[in-house]
Amino acid sequence: MTIFDLLHENALLDNDLLRKNDAMGDKFDDPRDVDFAFKTNDKQRADDLSEYINGKNFGNASVAAVVEGEYRVLCVIHMPINQPLLCSVSGFMVCLSRLFQVEYDGWGSIIQKP
Repeated sequence: MTIFDLLHENALLDNDLLRKNDAMGDKFDDPRDVDFAFKTNDKQRADDLSEYINGKNFGNASVAAVVEGEYRVLCVIHMPINQPLLCSVSGFMVCLSRLFQVEYDGWGSIIQKP
C-alpha cells in the first residue's frame, strides 16, 4: 500500500472516530491527553521510534512489551482534537510509522463533556 493510500485510509478512520465522539457530546476544542499507538515485532524499531519522538519533543513516547515478541509504542500528546489538528497529527504518525517500519494502530482519548 502506498503512503497516499495509507493517509487516505487513515483520514477516513480518523473522521469516523471523530463522528462517533461527536455523537457522544465530545467537546473537541478542550485539550486532553491523546494516545497515538504503534506496534511492531522489532524491539529496536520500537526503541528508535520512541527515542525519535521524545528527542524531537513531538510527544511523550514509551515502549512496552505487549506479549513476547510484540512491542507497543505509545505517544501521548496533550492537545485538542478538532478535525484539522487531529487529522494532521494522525497523518504525521502514519508517516512516522512508514519511516520506522512499524504499524500505526490509531489514536484514542477520553471524551470531554461540559
